[in-house]
Amino acid sequence: MFSKLLRGLILAGSLLLLPTAQASAPPPLHEKADTLGLAEDPYWLLLLRYESAHTASGWMSDALSASFFLSNEGRVNPRQELHALLDQLHAEAVAGSDAIPCRFPARSAWLRTRLGLPSSGAACPLLTEWKKAINPAQATLVFASDYLNSPSSMFGHTFLRLDAAEQTEDTRLLAYAVNYAANAGDSNPLSFAWKGLTGGYPGVFSLMPYYDKVKEYSDLENRDLWEYQLTFTPAELDRLLDHLWELRNIEFPYYFLTRNCSYQLLSLMEVARPGLHLRDAFPLQAIPTDTVRRVVQEPSLMRKLVYRPAAERRLLQDARDNDGVVNRTARALARQPDLATGLPPEQEAAALETAYDYLYYLFMSSGPDTQTRSNLRQLLVRRSANPAPGQRATPEAPGTDPANGHPTARLALGAGQARDAGYLTLRLRPAYHDLLDSPAGYRHGAHIDFLDMEVRVDEERQSLRLERLALVDIDSLASWDVFFRPWSWFFGAGYRQAAIDSQGRFSSTTSHGVTYAEGGAGATLNLAEGLDCYGLVALTTEAGAELEKGGRAGAGPRLGCLLNLGQVRVKLQGDSRYLTDLEKPEHRALLETQLDLKGQNALRLQLGHLEAGRQQRGFGEASWIHYF
Repeated sequence: MFSKLLRGLILAGSLLLLPTAQASAPPPLHEKADTLGLAEDPYWLLLLRYESAHTASGWMSDALSASFFLSNEGRVNPRQELHALLDQLHAEAVAGSDAIPCRFPARSAWLRTRLGLPSSGAACPLLTEWKKAINPAQATLVFASDYLNSPSSMFGHTFLRLDAAEQTEDTRLLAYAVNYAANAGDSNPLSFAWKGLTGGYPGVFSLMPYYDKVKEYSDLENRDLWEYQLTFTPAELDRLLDHLWELRNIEFPYYFLTRNCSYQLLSLMEVARPGLHLRDAFPLQAIPTDTVRRVVQEPSLMRKLVYRPAAERRLLQDARDNDGVVNRTARALARQPDLATGLPPEQEAAALETAYDYLYYLFMSSGPDTQTRSNLRQLLVRRSANPAPGQRATPEAPGTDPANGHPTARLALGAGQARDAGYLTLRLRPAYHDLLDSPAGYRHGAHIDFLDMEVRVDEERQSLRLERLALVDIDSLASWDVFFRPWSWFFGAGYRQAAIDSQGRFSSTTSHGVTYAEGGAGATLNLAEGLDCYGLVALTTEAGAELEKGGRAGAGPRLGCLLNLGQVRVKLQGDSRYLTDLEKPEHRALLETQLDLKGQNALRLQLGHLEAGRQQRGFGEASWIHYF
């Protein structure tokens, strides 16, 4: 009996030890993987999102979720993570389990291929059904134009669309969109900006119907969509889906200027097509327009460009094509759908269509409303009874798409005269676009600069000093039209030299550094083709050791005009500031013009005049600009 009990214990012990023995891959496989250098293979590092870091291995993954790794040290040790995956694949080949190939299909397939291991042959029903539902035949990179009222979308946004084989340009709304975004719950704009710049928010991938993105961007936020169809093969698309499956619910630190939506989408494309090095062009910042430009420049990656105008642009196209009486009637019909128009059938048809588009825009932007729904139905019924053909015209795509606009970084070298002394200046702007830059490929009337820095050396002091550092500088000069009366506004904050002496009084010859924050609001009118003029009420605060009481505040009007002559832009602006430390207002006038040159270069001229009381000074500068 004892012998039977002993044999039973030995058998039980062997069964307990069996999984441990199977879970460890044979040493030759580990040695082969190490000999091939697979743990430092660029594709393995890409799949696990490893980046150079000050760790024992020299690497750390950007992925924050522990479920993304098999080894406890996987986030900081690519070799241990690769060995852990190899151990699991070997164990499952023996045990017949499909857990790991189903959980990590892309990295499992890559490792089997590199080591010449046979496929497990096990199916993953959930993954198979998921791929079948998406059924991609083509991938499309979509760029949504900038949206100034959302800090995270000021530079635009990119996402991928997965197009099914049976879809056409008319049915793309049924495709799926791959989106990467910050999971931000804060409503406080200061907290939102700080966390967004410092990686305080987790970023996650999501899959959703494309029509949801069109509704969000085109209908609600009036952002044009540019669709760049890519040349990925079926095998590359399958690889992309396998990797996307691995990224479900995985969190990464989200940085607005670096590891953002555009950068992460480039990673997906590099996984789909090994050998692409799209991210290498963005070591410091990843502005969406620049990433799209990099994709378009990649040989054999771009297939076709499709433009999808925003709802507002379609409505304004109707307004431009209509007579004035038709637009006035359309506004009236939007409020009273049964209004007798007295117009000929063609004009009434145009008025009804424009009224519907206008009312639908209001409906989408302000939310569901029972009366608006009823008015929309009445307009449709009345239009269906009108025998005139359709009057809508599809807006033409702008002459330049975002990928072919100027690069967002800018370097400027200049010389000028100010404070009774000549000077040399150097300016560097990492991002993005101002009102004198070429508007081709950018939103009309939008100016967004971040970290715009200027240093000067003048002939009097003969020493380098910081003239200006704009942390943020934004203008939104959307002009009024027949249907919309948008607010124009501006905001800026940073450091600059102010025209004051050591006693804090206005000076025509000296200046001292102050920190500032300013902003204002008003309206912009389009007076002629290419001519917009604006009037704003501006508020400003400044702080500095040389100022009386350490700071001052002020308010006053800002008036200006912007003229676009094609290759030349001209801006004239005047400001009057009533400051707390001055008895009389301070007046400033500035005339600027820029001429575009070949090769992403330009020339800019500035002439200005500053006056307070009886003191005044003029200044002028000429500079050469290069975009990169």
